[in-house]
Amino acid sequence: MNQPQKTKEEFFQWNEEMASKYNPDAYHSSTNAVVRWIERSRVRRILSFLAVQPAHRVLEVGVGAGNILAQIPSLHRAGMDLSPTLLAMARQRLPDARLYEGNAEEFPQELRAQQFDRVYCSEVLEHVQHPERVVREMAAVLAPNGIAVISVPNEKVINRIKGWLLHMRVLHLLFPRISTKMDDEWHLHVFDRALLQKTVKDVFVLDQIEAVPFSWLPIRLVAKARLRGDAHSV
Repeated sequence: MNQPQKTKEEFFQWNEEMASKYNPDAYHSSTNAVVRWIERSRVRRILSFLAVQPAHRVLEVGVGAGNILAQIPSLHRAGMDLSPTLLAMARQRLPDARLYEGNAEEFPQELRAQQFDRVYCSEVLEHVQHPERVVREMAAVLAPNGIAVISVPNEKVINRIKGWLLHMRVLHLLFPRISTKMDDEWHLHVFDRALLQKTVKDVFVLDQIEAVPFSWLPIRLVAKARLRGDAHSV
């Protein structure tokens, strides 16, 4: 972690500033063809791992502007986010979904009282102070034999690529508005496969981890998980 611990109020204000500065909605509709392609590849893998049916109860932790939840073919969609700014965008996109404002490290009581067949978080764990608390909250609301999906940036690989492009003096030519290192500001954790496995090991078994866009270019990691102790996932 690159920043000192914050109080809940400090973290809320900081997160709101970062959500405004790095609006995640922009990644899904980026004018940069490479960024847009990677995002769509990642979302396709998330949707494939979730394998949602219309009757499934689905929760997105860190729903953002609702870009992914809008693609979920469920009649029972719910989402949660800490940012009022992003939730306002999600409510416009998802008028029929149940959306909650709250910290992913401590779900609102109304959400804790429910169970979901599918729970997922997309590019969330790197932004929170205690990622292991988030996955525990996800596990607490996941129904037995349910499926959880977690997507994180493979930060070490991303930083190596950015470093090489900086060295070649083409990073900001190819990606004009990209940050040099996200873990200098909004990303509080430098995720890779090992940290992802360590973060979830107490509550989830990872059945599959897929690199996006390719195994030889693992810019993003998408994992399919089940509750520890479940005989199988459905």
